[in-house]
Amino acid sequence: MCAINGFSYHNSLLLKQMMSFCKNRGPDWEETYHDEDFSIGHNRLSILDIDNRSNQPFIYKNFILSFNGEIYNYLDLKKDLQQKGYKFNTASDTEVLVILFYEYGIEAFKKLSGIFSISIWDRNKKILYLIRDIVGIKPLYYKEKNGNIFFSSLINPLLINDKVNLNLKAANYFNNFGYNDLSETFYKGVFKVLPGELLIYRDKKLTKKKFLNYDFKTNKKLSNEFIKEKIIKIIKKQTVSDVPIALSLSGGLDSNILLGNINKPLKTYSASFIYNNNKNLDSIFAAQRATEYKTEHNEINISDDDFMNSLELINDILEEPIGNENSVGNYFLSKNIKEKVLLTGDGGDEIFTGYNKYRSIYFFSILNKIKFLKFLKPYSKNKNLNRFFFSSSNEMHLSFSNQNLLNNKDTYKHYNQIKSGEVNFNHFNKKNSDLNLENIMFADIDTWVQNDVLLRNDKIYMDKGIEVRVPYLDQEMIENFLFYSSFKKINFFKRTKPLLRKLFKSQLKTILKQKKGFNSPFNFWINEKKNIDKIKFFFSKEYYRSDLLNYEEIQKILHNKYKNSFEIYSLLMFQIFLKKNNF
Repeated sequence: MCAINGFSYHNSLLLKQMMSFCKNRGPDWEETYHDEDFSIGHNRLSILDIDNRSNQPFIYKNFILSFNGEIYNYLDLKKDLQQKGYKFNTASDTEVLVILFYEYGIEAFKKLSGIFSISIWDRNKKILYLIRDIVGIKPLYYKEKNGNIFFSSLINPLLINDKVNLNLKAANYFNNFGYNDLSETFYKGVFKVLPGELLIYRDKKLTKKKFLNYDFKTNKKLSNEFIKEKIIKIIKKQTVSDVPIALSLSGGLDSNILLGNINKPLKTYSASFIYNNNKNLDSIFAAQRATEYKTEHNEINISDDDFMNSLELINDILEEPIGNENSVGNYFLSKNIKEKVLLTGDGGDEIFTGYNKYRSIYFFSILNKIKFLKFLKPYSKNKNLNRFFFSSSNEMHLSFSNQNLLNNKDTYKHYNQIKSGEVNFNHFNKKNSDLNLENIMFADIDTWVQNDVLLRNDKIYMDKGIEVRVPYLDQEMIENFLFYSSFKKINFFKRTKPLLRKLFKSQLKTILKQKKGFNSPFNFWINEKKNIDKIKFFFSKEYYRSDLLNYEEIQKILHNKYKNSFEIYSLLMFQIFLKKNNF
């Protein structure tokens, strides 16, 4: 919805500089607030109550609110506050949020259903509150310097007037997984507000604590009718908007369930990657579904030249490297979508077992409970054999992750293996730490979904003034169905996501029979001479040379007959990042 910026002293020039980085995120309006102790700026993307009366920073009594996101249950919250005697002058979720905080204090945050990064300045008590939604859909960054705090929706505003140094811990994490899951960013001294984390700044001191926590439901006896109705209700609540909405449509299950249950006029968009003059099958099925539902469908064609020429632009938008080539599809869609709100099917795989690996994990977790197998633990280094003897969800999750993407310890001079202790994992449900499928699906949501899928969605689309909503990653969806019966969500002999397929069978007559994913043909393109020549240029002396990379090893990777597209794309994005920052 917007972008927020601020810091703990008065400097109008610096605030304007910070806000200049965020114009695309909030193109409809910008406003500032200053007092002798604080500066707060807001770039607005108008979605609810588009009237200027709802502009931010929004002042109520002694509180100054600036937030990025949407509160989906604001009408219910508003009704409760009205019953307490509060009057409202706008139709926005903004006014509801600040009055809710006035009434309940920090406990107000636990009543919210939505996507948000929130800043509230109490000008009487001189206290700043920062909090981020529990899933981590809307980003928020901060730094401390000379006893002051600075915060922003983006990283770049926090780098103004500072010498930029690379955080090698983040680089090492990226080297293993293709994204950065640490609380630290790639820039030393700049941090993320973690999902569900509350920061309180008072008297030049910052305190942090995990404030929002999931309340997982484990009821295994829910009726199919109840589950279906609940899913539809969650989908519909995320369509609240005073402006038109759009849908990112594929030929697969998740986005098509959204299509069948959004009772609003909407446009649909899909990306089609062109290879050998042919479109990808996913986009063909998407077009068929759009025709069935009579949506105004837009298909964006992407060539290998488009792909290669966009890499530096995408890297700039992301601010930090993300090793997922699907960023390119997101980028070209964002350039063509005219609506301010876009719904996607992201997250359905992690909630309803959309990956084949989940069947394998379920199988291993069951066999793990057979005690006599413990005495048969082999000394073999075979990964599949060892999976029978893992004792924790942590171990199993790591075994299925993209560890060591470079496959060579010497590629980075500062390389560290995960097992060295340089990177620690705290992503598993503390109440259920035993080896099971649900813990691993939760870890996926709390690691790569949060720091890859959601982050690139937000950065890329918001750069074009488009808010992305992800109904399958609604807090209520996660709490109700992530820990719902694995037995009902796994079928060894049929396709993925059997529960969703059963519930919405009547709506899914013409979708892809097998999961294809939103993938580019990069693995084919990199075997074409013109493209591999472009890639080699990115690693040449003419482009950039850093002390951090072993370019001889990279050349071996590029000359390998069996090229790994994930590996090469991640290397490309890291190299472009190094050049951009002169690391």
